[in-house]
Amino acid sequence: MRKTTCLLAILILLFLSGCGLLDRDTQENVVPPENGDELIDPDRELRETVFYLPAQEGQVLVPVRIGIPWEEGIAKATLLYTREGNLPAPIANLGLVPLLPAGTQVLGLTIRDGLARVDFSEEFLQYNPELERQIISGIVFTLTEFPTIHEVEIMVEGKVPAFHGSLTAAEPFDRDLGLNLEISPEVDDFADTKQILLYFLYPVGENAFYVPVTRIVEKTDNPLQDVVQELIKGPGPGSPLFSALPKDLELQSVSTEGDQVTILVSGDFAAVGGGQLAADRIRHQVALTLTEISGVMDISLLSDGEPPQFPAGIHFPETFGRPKQWNTAVGTQ
Repeated sequence: MRKTTCLLAILILLFLSGCGLLDRDTQENVVPPENGDELIDPDRELRETVFYLPAQEGQVLVPVRIGIPWEEGIAKATLLYTREGNLPAPIANLGLVPLLPAGTQVLGLTIRDGLARVDFSEEFLQYNPELERQIISGIVFTLTEFPTIHEVEIMVEGKVPAFHGSLTAAEPFDRDLGLNLEISPEVDDFADTKQILLYFLYPVGENAFYVPVTRIVEKTDNPLQDVVQELIKGPGPGSPLFSALPKDLELQSVSTEGDQVTILVSGDFAAVGGGQLAADRIRHQVALTLTEISGVMDISLLSDGEPPQFPAGIHFPETFGRPKQWNTAVGTQ
């Protein structure tokens, strides 16, 4: 019953989104590209590239960083790494799966004025229809990590394809497509909603990767507080993601001064367990979420007016910003 209800909600969301009823003019709803075109290892000519790939059961898209060899036509080469049989070993070892079916060829990829036009061979349409949104989103978000690409137009054998599911290729896609869509249970009227972006964690063995989630919530007059409140609520029902934040956390207030946000909460951080790793996950999850909001650079998280109290030996800074390195796969292609 839960799966049926969730599926119905997603279908309603996709229908209303296609009708233009969802508010897209918000500052929190778009995941910004993380990397430019700098080589992480000039001697080996490796470029740090972010891939957005589905987890094994296709429930979520996970962004993963890896160094791949620099070459002419690097965007096309990146797409080919997402093909079945070509997935870099360090990514495949994480349990992530390809975007492109086996045998898919990239017949052409042109970039002009921020628009990437990708022409796939007919094998592309052999993707699993149940994973259509994840596959299209993965292609769009992977390509828009390149600083010259803002939109993606998908063609098959030189023609506009008819997708198997609810999406249409009639118009170019951009990051407003969203990632890992969720609908807040409080939403009653889809015409009065907005998208916000939250980060939760996906378990990978003993590790965990940070995953962006686009959540549809009701509009209010305090968007910053909405983001923090939804982050504290955690992932939606049935999600494979988890939150590093204490389960008993309660929001007291959110304030801003310049580019710094101060979050006042109450809750027992010492009961979280997990040592320094757990404290770092809390900091990174909060920072990744809040710094998606335009103008936010630094965060201060206070529990009952003081920095969170952890067991002795665990460091938690008074202020912190977005982590420089996260979701990096061990090894290079």
